[in-house]
Amino acid sequence: MKSALLTAILTGCALTLPSDVTAQDRGAERIVLEHLYDLSDSLFTFPCSADGEPLPEEDGELIEVEGAVYERMTLHTDGAEGLHYRVNTMPVGIRGVGLVSGEEFRITENSLTIARQRLTALSGTYQDRFKLVGKDTRRTYWLVSKGHYLIAADGTVKVSRDSFSTECR
Repeated sequence: MKSALLTAILTGCALTLPSDVTAQDRGAERIVLEHLYDLSDSLFTFPCSADGEPLPEEDGELIEVEGAVYERMTLHTDGAEGLHYRVNTMPVGIRGVGLVSGEEFRITENSLTIARQRLTALSGTYQDRFKLVGKDTRRTYWLVSKGHYLIAADGTVKVSRDSFSTECR
């Protein structure tokens, strides 16, 4: 009974919508940009002791990183002159090796940004996570930043909430 009712509703909706109207006709447009960032030969500091205690960054072990980060940005304009964008990242074969210890590190990285802009305001939310885990010792380091913002048409920052945290284990 449910499937017959759903089919009837969907059929009725399909019959009432004009089939020649597209997103372009309503002033909407979508653009997708993709890029692969090669991190090979870059260095990152692992600022945690063997006991999981935080260290000053200059005392941490240097980790040689290899692999890449894939980024996908989607831009969408709507018929009301609004601009929406979203950025996602994903690691591709990222790993690291400690220059002193020789330990291999598993590295995860992900980022998400969602924002909206109109003539009256700009708002958005972002979150970035970066994590290193030692393969042998299980030493772990997290770096997390996240925030939310709202900017008025005149450029006045109405809301700005940012947080940045690190953790060693």
